[in-house]
Amino acid sequence: MSAAVATAPSLAPLTIPSNSRPDAISTYPSSPLKVFPPPAPTIRRPLRERCGITLTLHIETPSPTFKPSKVPGPWSPKGHIQPHRNHLPRRRNPKPCFVAVQEKQAPAVAEHPKRAPSPLPSPSPAAEAEPAPAVIPVSDPTPSYAFNPPTEDPRLQAIIPALWVAFAHETDRSYEDGFTHVVEITYEGTHGSSERSWDGKAQRLRLALPQSARKPAKGRAGLALGDTQLRAARDFVAECLPQSIASMPEQSSVRVLVVTPQGRPTDAMCVVGCYLAFVAGQSADAILRCIDEEDSVLSAWKGEVSGDEADRLEKIARSWSWLSTVARR
Repeated sequence: MSAAVATAPSLAPLTIPSNSRPDAISTYPSSPLKVFPPPAPTIRRPLRERCGITLTLHIETPSPTFKPSKVPGPWSPKGHIQPHRNHLPRRRNPKPCFVAVQEKQAPAVAEHPKRAPSPLPSPSPAAEAEPAPAVIPVSDPTPSYAFNPPTEDPRLQAIIPALWVAFAHETDRSYEDGFTHVVEITYEGTHGSSERSWDGKAQRLRLALPQSARKPAKGRAGLALGDTQLRAARDFVAECLPQSIASMPEQSSVRVLVVTPQGRPTDAMCVVGCYLAFVAGQSADAILRCIDEEDSVLSAWKGEVSGDEADRLEKIARSWSWLSTVARR
């Protein structure tokens, strides 16, 4: 009797259908060892290798016996000196700029007690007949500053003890005697020029007015000087008359006179107001109001500067000057 052997039927491989990206399963690796670990990134060769350039560095070291010395003092590694109180400019003990020079008297020569002075030879008769040479008087080059201002002259007016104003006169200039510095406002010269000179008696600053200012004005003659001329007059007066001298009630070393043509007091008062505002550190309007309130000032010099001109003087008085620190001392 034969036995029948049953064989199991072979089954088809199981497949899982997928509606999205069917190629993703087929591309997924069957074994992770084929792609793991991932390949290393490609290292880019440096530029010197790609260009074929080879650089060689040689380092030389000093001999073992060389020892660098340390520089004493506050020096930086680069050799520059660092700021320190011991390296400030040498201004601790300034030497005086001016030294009082005293005339040295010649020492008296003592005569020998045992030797009598030899008698002088008697003059010959011919020498006695000759006349003695005439003595020529030598005039002192220093100008005389005898200052005796007239008290009733309307041309001359004192603003402060060292600063005066006056109306010019073509022929008689005796009012300028005794003044050390004169600011002359005149029609002569180039318009807008300011010329400084020495006339043998006083330092003089000449300010030229335009020719149009010669025409007589119906009312008040306005300011005809330029800003540059006012600035030059301010520095001229402040240089010789700083605050330390101008504040003295009585002094005879420096006297300044501002001369202006007849009928033009505005130009002179503008020069005075600009200088006083610069030295005193006050506004030009306040300075001019104080002058107008003084009883000793004549009415010809009062109220001659308008408000616009006072504002213009204020800007000039506050402008830069090399005398800004000297004038207020």
